[in-house]
Amino acid sequence: MLKDLAIFTATAFSDAETAAPPERFLLVKWGRTEYTKDGKGGHIDFSEADADAIIAEFASRARDLVVDYDHQTLGDGKAPAAGWITALAKTPDGLEAAVNWTPKGRDHLAQREYRYHSPVLAFGEGRHPRSLHSVALTNHPAFHGYQPLVADDLPDKTGEPHQKKHTMNEQLKKLSEALGLPQAFDDADEHADEKAAKAIQEQVEAERKATADFLALHDCKTLDDVTGKVKGMVPASEKAELEGKLAAIEAEKAVRKAFDDGKLVEAQREWATEYATRDLEAFNAFCEKQPKVAPGPAGAFSDKPAPKKGECDFDDEELAIMSKMGLSPNDFKKSEKKEDK
Repeated sequence: MLKDLAIFTATAFSDAETAAPPERFLLVKWGRTEYTKDGKGGHIDFSEADADAIIAEFASRARDLVVDYDHQTLGDGKAPAAGWITALAKTPDGLEAAVNWTPKGRDHLAQREYRYHSPVLAFGEGRHPRSLHSVALTNHPAFHGYQPLVADDLPDKTGEPHQKKHTMNEQLKKLSEALGLPQAFDDADEHADEKAAKAIQEQVEAERKATADFLALHDCKTLDDVTGKVKGMVPASEKAELEGKLAAIEAEKAVRKAFDDGKLVEAQREWATEYATRDLEAFNAFCEKQPKVAPGPAGAFSDKPAPKKGECDFDDEELAIMSKMGLSPNDFKKSEKKEDK
């Protein structure tokens, strides 16, 4: 719910150094604006979210907004219009208004009888402006650091018209410096603000694209996701070693199961271990299709090394039986010799 109707007096930018009233003027700058009201100082912080809320509320009315004299709209008497605000828009400087002046309003400004404007803002929770009630022409501005609606072209002491010196928007200068942009903007250049805003926008777009490319490269949605990935990483050499150890463990399990299922004989153990370590999925597929070739009740797997080639001339079935008995071919031969004696 809106509360605390606040009146602020401010000045606005004019593109031309003449007394001609502007067709568009700045209502409120972005960021912090100092003000003095009723002898007391303060400030407001104006954001894009605030501007969006004001623009949306203005559009919902579907009618022009009055520019009066000295806030007469807030009183009970007559309040003739000096002009009508027909549109609001965000610019690099802040919230801007398009205005259609009445003949009298235009004349007052052209004669410099009024030179400043004063927006009446309605605030919501958290002291954020949420709507614009009206705007007034005034000669008692409260906002600091703004320019007048019309230029001061009165003669100076030399008799020459006073030329108002352009000063580059301080916030744009600070932001340019913070982003490391080239300091090619001259305060005396009347287009310095526009150039700075464009350079900042280009820098922001470049940073946004670089971030998007970086996230896509790492298949992540946010920078926090990338941070989590990095924290979970290990050096390539250590990763390869760990993967090798895991592969050996899984291969041993698969070979042991194959022996327990009677799908292998002892003479195949070395080959089976190497095959399972190299391609576990293919080895499991082989065992699935392999018929039972040994008696192999559970526990038939032996940790004894397989006989070397040429060590004996036993067939697979004999080797399987010896494996179950826990004998190597050499042990079996020794037992045969003893029996012969």
